[in-house]
Amino acid sequence: MISSFSGTIEATGARPRKPCNCTKSQCLKLYCDCFANGEFCHNCNCLNCANNLEHEEERSRAIKSCLDRNPMAFHPKIGKGKHGVKDRRHNKGCNCKRSGCLKNYCECYEAKIMCSSSCKCIGCKNFEESPERKTLMHLADAAEVRVQQQTAVKSKFSSQLSGLPTKPTPSSNGEKLPYTLITAEVAEATCACLLAQADEGERLQMPPVVQERMVIEEFGRCLMQIIESANKTKGNIDWNTSYVY
Repeated sequence: MISSFSGTIEATGARPRKPCNCTKSQCLKLYCDCFANGEFCHNCNCLNCANNLEHEEERSRAIKSCLDRNPMAFHPKIGKGKHGVKDRRHNKGCNCKRSGCLKNYCECYEAKIMCSSSCKCIGCKNFEESPERKTLMHLADAAEVRVQQQTAVKSKFSSQLSGLPTKPTPSSNGEKLPYTLITAEVAEATCACLLAQADEGERLQMPPVVQERMVIEEFGRCLMQIIESANKTKGNIDWNTSYVY
């Protein structure tokens, strides 16, 4: 048994990579990314999986068979080039036929490196001066920035909610005074979330009715967060008489 080959799982139980979708190989072939990377399958979408501790004997035989055919079978596919870390390259090269090497199932493109002379691809567009590659990179960068902006907006909204009062301020005679959960900051953060969602629908060129639904659903999510925050409020409050709307 080759114990050193076993992949490790993070303390959270989640692997920092996408799950495999194998259906016929039992995840014991090199085209299973989990098996090829020396990891057990975990939370994957595979069928009849044998890449786990319950099938360690079968797994060990499969590993030995792969190593007998190719001693370098489990070495990293992406290695350093002649000029060090910045010049990464695919050790074997990709074999793409129809994607133009601009899809994530091209191992070079997925690793964010350009194809090299080691590749056997056909119709490759994953090279330095490729206009298609440059356009795709610009779109990917813009999408990443947009996601970061939306995340920041939602984070601000959550922080505004966390700052809501936990109980009403008592009056001089001991009675609880009405107070509002909807502060100016919460309203501003909510509007920012709605604008971000509207912008996303426009960017994706969704039909107007779909864009409207996206904004309404986002508003619903914001309201649910406000309500959940309100439910955490301490003190016995009569919602029918104590709040100002």
